[in-house]
Amino acid sequence: MRKPTRSVVTEEIYEIIKENILNHKLIPGEKINIDQWSRDLEVSNIPIREALSRLTAESLVAAVPFKGMFVTHMSLKELDEIFELRVPLELLALKKAFDSLDRKEIDKLLGEWRVASFPSDQSLEVALQTVAEMNDKLHGLFLNRCGNETLSQLIKQYIERIQRYLLVLHPDIQKGFLLTEHNEHLQVLEALAEGNIHQAAERLETHLRNSHLRTRKYFTESQ
Repeated sequence: MRKPTRSVVTEEIYEIIKENILNHKLIPGEKINIDQWSRDLEVSNIPIREALSRLTAESLVAAVPFKGMFVTHMSLKELDEIFELRVPLELLALKKAFDSLDRKEIDKLLGEWRVASFPSDQSLEVALQTVAEMNDKLHGLFLNRCGNETLSQLIKQYIERIQRYLLVLHPDIQKGFLLTEHNEHLQVLEALAEGNIHQAAERLETHLRNSHLRTRKYFTESQ
């Protein structure tokens, strides 16, 4: 069997560590033991460090001089800055992608979401995952068709960092928070299904600004 190249190994390690961070298996503030990861994955330290360098560029990992690499915390300031950038960037992506959107995919998603249940007895973990999947599908509709890969990847990084923060807050999140997110996603999708770009953009902006305030409230209360 052909031995994977270093670039392939680094990509795989990057995905593994990133998944552990986003799933909160590596918690904010935790030190990343490079030697232990090297032993567990049976690779040298080099691809581990290369993967961590990529995660540092995404602000998921931070290097502390003379101490090592640590999973980053999200500050309230960072949360505000992310949304300050995310709102105009997502609106730009939506407008660039609008003419290329797959109308059949929109109708299919809309049909599924209109009949989808969001029962009060659904576990918080399942509800959170349901909304995260809806989030990925809705925003993916236009991020994957905006014609600007740099713009798309930047917004996706912002979304991942915010979703990671929501996972940190998991015990404190209320069902009403998730139900509101669900309903706002549905309203944006309905405007897209009607081919109304102006209404879709207005609803998307309203959703993002409301989501910012909702998330910020949880963050403030957790301090």
